[in-house]
Amino acid sequence: MNDVASYARALREIYSLDKFGSKLGLERMRAMLQELGSPQKKYRCVLVAGSNGKGSTTEMIGAILHAQGARTGTYFSPQVEEFPERMRVDGKNAGKQEIADAYFEVRKAADRVAPEATFFEIVTAMALVIFAKRKVEFAVLEAGLGGRLDATNAVEPDVSVLTSLSLEHTDVLGDTIEKIAHEKCGVARAGKPFVCGAVSGRAGLAAGKECAHASARAVFVEDEVAVEDLREKDGKYSFRAAFDGRKYSVALSAPGKFQVPNACCALAACALLGAGKEAVEEGLASARPKFRLERRGNVLLDCAHNPEAARALAAEVQAIKARGRKVLLFSAMKDKDYAGVLAELAPQFSEVVITEVALARGAKAGKLAAAARKASGWEVAGVKDAKAALAAAKKKAGRNGFLVVAGSMYLLAELYGRDRIKIRLAQ
Repeated sequence: MNDVASYARALREIYSLDKFGSKLGLERMRAMLQELGSPQKKYRCVLVAGSNGKGSTTEMIGAILHAQGARTGTYFSPQVEEFPERMRVDGKNAGKQEIADAYFEVRKAADRVAPEATFFEIVTAMALVIFAKRKVEFAVLEAGLGGRLDATNAVEPDVSVLTSLSLEHTDVLGDTIEKIAHEKCGVARAGKPFVCGAVSGRAGLAAGKECAHASARAVFVEDEVAVEDLREKDGKYSFRAAFDGRKYSVALSAPGKFQVPNACCALAACALLGAGKEAVEEGLASARPKFRLERRGNVLLDCAHNPEAARALAAEVQAIKARGRKVLLFSAMKDKDYAGVLAELAPQFSEVVITEVALARGAKAGKLAAAARKASGWEVAGVKDAKAALAAAKKKAGRNGFLVVAGSMYLLAELYGRDRIKIRLAQ
């Protein structure tokens, strides 16, 4: 079987797994890793959890460690454009043949000891195998759902990070901030640093309690990373920071004020891992997470999917000057608080276009449109086909207007993803 065929076959089988199964637990993952020779023990790990900002923070930590001169693997979920972006080494996507090889190796191990392994468990194990084969020194892993029982938590991190804490996935993680803190703070380890970012008030108290229970060393960024001289230019922020007796001059390439606390999390985590001042500054200057306030002409792409993230996006949209209308193209998963997201976003736009994502988990256009009407007070256009909806939204915005696409990473994948088309053609 040639490289193209083996990669296509691997992706067909991966996508056939129960992608949205809620089989939380570490038994299957630990059994697979042991069968694979414990690849996760061949490098140091950093585990990043949180309600918002964990993808950006993972990107930033990876960039800093790479700037330090360490070969670094980074693991993300979900993908938007293509599957290989989930697992990267030194910022470059894994190769398609090594992805195929890793899948068939992991699949054989799963068949022997964990035949009911889920999509996320298989893919996480693949990343850990690839990182071992590439001889990385560090692996930085973005947690999937929660943390305590998430597949990524089968590793033993030297440093754990909690970027933020808010109500989400309440049907799985719990319906109070304390219950969600218990799940997300499950990535903390006894005697190891646990970096806490944008968590304060009740969330901060809950995180502190969980950290103490785990006997981890709490590092609250808002208390321990001093930020001064915060400046903005063209949507990007620079500032001076001080942590653990060392001073830094930070200039971010990632746009948006919400990236400042993410950068502080990355700074603290990497300083605790021994990264030098120059590496921290260089890494934060080079990190540019995709699909976070990403501009493509007069279109802005963002993965805001809960009210907290939507509030941050709304502040950015409000500051954008457009000669024409501002239009929102929106879709969401039915298990998300899309009414809360629309309540934050809709007032910033002249018009909202609703669409659907072709997944069983996707919310229907009718329900989304009803929520959008309630949030905005005016009629809302609904187009079921996502690509037709994008064309309609662009037409409404016009040459002088501005279009924002937000609500779900899966909407971005539906519009800009490439893998599924290739797999259909390969069958």
